[in-house]
Amino acid sequence: MKLEEIFLREIVLWRCMRALGCVLLFQHFVSMGVCTIYRTVVAEGVINPLTILANLSTSWVMPAKLLSLTIPAICLILLARVHINNYAVSAWIPMYQWQSWRRFFTFKVQLGFSMITGACVLLSSFYTSLALPTFPQVFVRCSAEDVLCGPRKMAVICVGMFTGISYSMKYFLNNGNIITPAPAHPRKLQLIKSSLRMQKVKEACNTYGVSSFSLTCTVFLCIFASVVMCLSGGGSFPDVMHILELQLVMIVILSTLLLVTTLSVFSNILNIFLSEPIEIPLTVDEDSTSGTEEDSWRLCHTLSSSGLLQLLAFWDLKTLASADPRSLLRRTQIFTISQPGGHPRNWLGIMNPSLNLVRKFTDRLRRHNCPEELPQEPPKPVEATDVNKNEVTKPPPVPLKERLTKIVMSLKRYPIFSYFLSELPDATNRSIFAEALPVIWAVEALGDLVAASFTEDKFGIVQRNIPDILMAFVHLQKMVDSVGRVSVTRRASTSDNCQSDQQLRKALKLSLRTSIYIVTTTFGPTVLEMPVSGECRSKLQSYLEFKEA
Repeated sequence: MKLEEIFLREIVLWRCMRALGCVLLFQHFVSMGVCTIYRTVVAEGVINPLTILANLSTSWVMPAKLLSLTIPAICLILLARVHINNYAVSAWIPMYQWQSWRRFFTFKVQLGFSMITGACVLLSSFYTSLALPTFPQVFVRCSAEDVLCGPRKMAVICVGMFTGISYSMKYFLNNGNIITPAPAHPRKLQLIKSSLRMQKVKEACNTYGVSSFSLTCTVFLCIFASVVMCLSGGGSFPDVMHILELQLVMIVILSTLLLVTTLSVFSNILNIFLSEPIEIPLTVDEDSTSGTEEDSWRLCHTLSSSGLLQLLAFWDLKTLASADPRSLLRRTQIFTISQPGGHPRNWLGIMNPSLNLVRKFTDRLRRHNCPEELPQEPPKPVEATDVNKNEVTKPPPVPLKERLTKIVMSLKRYPIFSYFLSELPDATNRSIFAEALPVIWAVEALGDLVAASFTEDKFGIVQRNIPDILMAFVHLQKMVDSVGRVSVTRRASTSDNCQSDQQLRKALKLSLRTSIYIVTTTFGPTVLEMPVSGECRSKLQSYLEFKEA
């Protein structure tokens, strides 16, 4: 079994179940409590505190109320299913304008849209039925005598669909599915409490399109749809006046706020649990066979994986290499050699994947921004004669891909086609820097480990690789600086508000500069005597003189 499958089955699913349990407790105590208070104070008109407390305690322990939690449990399972299948660790940057529409109409995204919207409609109906029992559930058939049942259902469905579509647009098209480990991970309970603050709820309302203006428009739209449905179903003018009452407006606002709060709490808690750091062992047991060692749960193997497992592995490596006294015992295992044989397997198992990641990132930047520096392939000689040694006058046929490319290039001359077919400004560099988070942690970890080896490496296993590490850092810094000078850094027409690629670009520059300064200040002028290139030596000289800022 591959490491990604082990990580998904044994860690991700268990963390998702714990997150669902926390959100279900939130539904049981907070959502049901708010709906009970609304039903007691607003609907029944009882303001006695003892009655309110009695109704709260009854709603929390009554078996019928506990059985009704199956509806939010099913909705949360649907939401968790969508989040587990669609989460990402880096931002998605479209290369062209039409790629956003192409992503929107894919089967996977449309399936996620429908599941999220359906779950939001069920949750909205659940909240309205808790707050006001006269409001029927969506799946309950209306009676023929109740003329207001259909319009009220329409109002609830409109609220759920509006919130679900807003959340889905944010999640799928505006990089709302990114999971990033926290820089300083405190207790999970503190993070969960911070996600329940009113400021967080207000930000969630603005994020998912439930601001004051949009909420007002939605309420009036729901009421208008309910009035039209009531009149078309044979309702009279007094029935329409019953729909326009304040109670419907208040219950729509309450269900919308509870739905938005639930979505915000669910996404935050799921992100907290999934991004929880893991401690991966450096070594395996002595009796492990060579066949199982390739897929063993070991740091050197997880660093070469992909996705969330690789991100958490580099976070664990960064924590391991830091100056935290709690990581001192694990860090000493890196500077050991195998017995018998005397091979630095732990160090090489960490250094090789990290250095390969840094070099691949540098090659991607060089391939896009400096193609003239890449080795050019020699042109293939064109045969002037055929098999019978006769001169060939007919040119070779043009490939279909090249003909399609020419057609697309000709269409770019028209403004309407140029809007969809032209590449977005700096899109390739943005997509590259959006994946720079593990590279940043690899650079910081290698810099800290090289500095720690000055006092902790008793066998000198790190010194032979310091020139390769410094040259990789200098080459990457050169490429990042050159990209920063020629690329477009301010884009007013972008749809992504958080600009994660710009933040990661600045963080990568800072981590490279910090790591090189740590190494040069630790080893001093001896870094100039290492076998590095002349360009790298001059760069290290400027670091020794503190000229790099």
